Amino acid sequence: MSQPLLEIAAEAPPHPIDIVHDILHEVGSLPRLIEIHYLAEEPLLLEIMRSLGALPVEDRVRLREYLARRGQERLGVRELSTGALILEFADKAQLDKSA
Repeated sequence: MSQPLLEIAAEAPPHPIDIVHDILHEVGSLPRLIEIHYLAEEPLLLEIMRSLGALPVEDRVRLREYLARRGQERLGVRELSTGALILEFADKAQLDKSA
């Protein structure tokens, strides 16, 4: 291969398959990669995740502990007249009434 072709080859972008392979290696498993793909398809969810990620570390820890205490129970959010949002675990009856 001539010198100019070697330079072009060195500057060529990686093949998409190589990129996906590198991402898969970084993520660690195909199910995790698919999960990340599905998250990327939900822009509002990503916006919420970015906002949560911007919380101070202490607040993220408190939120994680709060959520861990109740497992998979459904959450509700209500707004106070002051503008504050309240995140709370709501029983099924309350959720059914508000639907």
